[in-house]
Amino acid sequence: MNSAKDTVEKLYKGNGKLYFACLLVGLITGTIVSCYRWALEEIGIFRKLYFSDINLNNPISLLKMWLIFIVVGLIVNYLFKKFPKTSGSGIPQVKGLILGRINYNNWFFELLAKFFAGVLGIGAGLSLGREGPSVQLGSYVGYGASKLLKTDTVERNYLLTSGSSAGLSGAFGAPLAGVMFSIEEIHKYLSGKLLICAFVASIGADFVGRRFFGVQTSFNIPIEYPLNINPYFQFVLYIVFGVIIAFFGKLFTVTLVKCQDIFNGVKLAREIKVSFIMTISFILCFVLPEVTGGGHNLVESLIHGKIVIYTLIIIFVIKLLFTAISYSTGFAGGIFLPMLVLGAIIGKIFGETVDIFAQTGADFTVHWIVLGMAAYFVAVVRAPITGVILILEMTGSFHLLLALTTVAVVSFYVTELLGQQPVYEILYDRMKKDDNVVDEENQGKITIELAVMAESLLDGKAISEIIWPEEVLIIAIIRNGVEKIPKGRTVMMAGDILVLLLPEKIVPEVKEKLMKHTSVE
Repeated sequence: MNSAKDTVEKLYKGNGKLYFACLLVGLITGTIVSCYRWALEEIGIFRKLYFSDINLNNPISLLKMWLIFIVVGLIVNYLFKKFPKTSGSGIPQVKGLILGRINYNNWFFELLAKFFAGVLGIGAGLSLGREGPSVQLGSYVGYGASKLLKTDTVERNYLLTSGSSAGLSGAFGAPLAGVMFSIEEIHKYLSGKLLICAFVASIGADFVGRRFFGVQTSFNIPIEYPLNINPYFQFVLYIVFGVIIAFFGKLFTVTLVKCQDIFNGVKLAREIKVSFIMTISFILCFVLPEVTGGGHNLVESLIHGKIVIYTLIIIFVIKLLFTAISYSTGFAGGIFLPMLVLGAIIGKIFGETVDIFAQTGADFTVHWIVLGMAAYFVAVVRAPITGVILILEMTGSFHLLLALTTVAVVSFYVTELLGQQPVYEILYDRMKKDDNVVDEENQGKITIELAVMAESLLDGKAISEIIWPEEVLIIAIIRNGVEKIPKGRTVMMAGDILVLLLPEKIVPEVKEKLMKHTSVE
C-alpha cells in the first residue's frame, strides 16, 4: 500500500513518460477512429446505392433487405446485451469511468464490440452519429494503456481524457474541439498537465486522420461575409436566433428522454422492439433517406439546394423523432452529428424566412446553417466553448467567430433560464452504475484534483466552513499556478485547484459528491 508521502510526491514527478504515453494513445485512437469513420462512409455509400437501384416492383429485393435489417438489429442487440457498457454514445460511460462509478472489465472486447456495433447500427440507417462512439473508443485505448503500463488512478484518468480528446479529434478532424470537449464536458477542470496530455493525444489523432481523409474540413461550406447587410440588423437577428434555438434544444432533450422511457416501458421482448425500429429504419431508407444515418450529406445538401420551408419542417420533425427512437435502443451511436444536422435545418428555415421578409439573399442563408449547428449544440450540451470551436474547425468559417460566439452565449443563457440540464449529465444520471468499483491493483491513498468554479458552493468559503467527507484531507490549493498549504481559515476562490488525499476505495462516491459542490451546472 502506498504511503501518503509517496502519493503526494507523485504530484511532482516528471511527466515525460506520461506525455509520451498520451501521444501513443492519440496515434492508436486516431488509427482506430479513422478506420471506424471509413467503414461508416463505405457502408453508407453501399446503402444509398442499393436503395437507389430497387423499387416497389422488385418485392423480393425489398424483402431480402428488410430481413437483413432485422438480422443486423438482432446482432447489434446481442452485442448490447453482452457488453452493456458499449451502449449509447459512450460519453456518459467515460464520465462514469473518470468519476470511478463504472469500470471496463473487458476493455479490449468491449472496444471491438463498440466498433462493430456502431458500424452495423449506423450502417443500417439508424439516426446516430460517430462522435460519441469515437470518444469511447479513445477511452478504451487510454484504459488499455493504463493497464499495460500499470499506472495509478490519477495517471489513468489523464490517459482516459487523452483518449477521449483523440476520439473526437479523429471523428471530425477537430483537435482543438477534442481538447475543449474533454476539459469542458468530461473532466470539468483545467490544469497544465491535463491540457498538454489532451493536446498531445488530440494532435496525434488528427495527424493520423489527415493521412486517411486529407486536410479539408468536415463540411464543405463556402461562405461570403454579407458586407451589404447592416451589421446592427445582423446582430439583432443573432440574438433572436439564439433565443429561438434554445427552445428547440430543450425540445431535443425532452424528446430523447421521453423516447427512452417509452421504449423501456413497453412490455415486449427487446428483440421485438428492436425489429420494429429496424423496420422503421428500412422504410425511411427507402422513402426518406435524408433522415437516416448521421446526416452529414443532408447538411451539405442544405447548403447547395433550395428547399421549401414546409419540407424542411417535415424533415426536421422526422429526423428529431427518428434520432430519439434510434438512441432509445441503446445501440452504439452518438447524438452529436444528428444534433448538428437538426441545428442546420433550423438555421436553414430561419435563413429562408429572413430572406422572404428582408431579401437578404442565399449567401446569408448559409450563415444560419453554420450558426444553427453551433447554437443547437450549445443549447443541448451546454458547452459553449466546445460548440464554437467545433463548428469553426469543421467548417473553417473563422470570420463568423463573432456571430458564432453571440448565438452560442444567447442560447446557453436562455437554456439556463429554462432550467435545462446538459444532456450528457441527464444521460449519466440515468445510466446504470457499477457497485463497489475498486481497482484491486492500486488500493491505498491517492490524490485527486478538483477545480472550484465561479459561483459554486465552495467559491468564497473558508475550508473550515465546509463539512468534508470523512478520511478526506486537503493537502494543497493551487492558485494561479502557485501551490499553497491550506489552513482552516483559507478561503477558496474560483479557479483554485484543490488537491485532496483520500483512500482510493471511497474515491467514486467522494468525487461525485464534491463535483456537485465545486462546479456549476
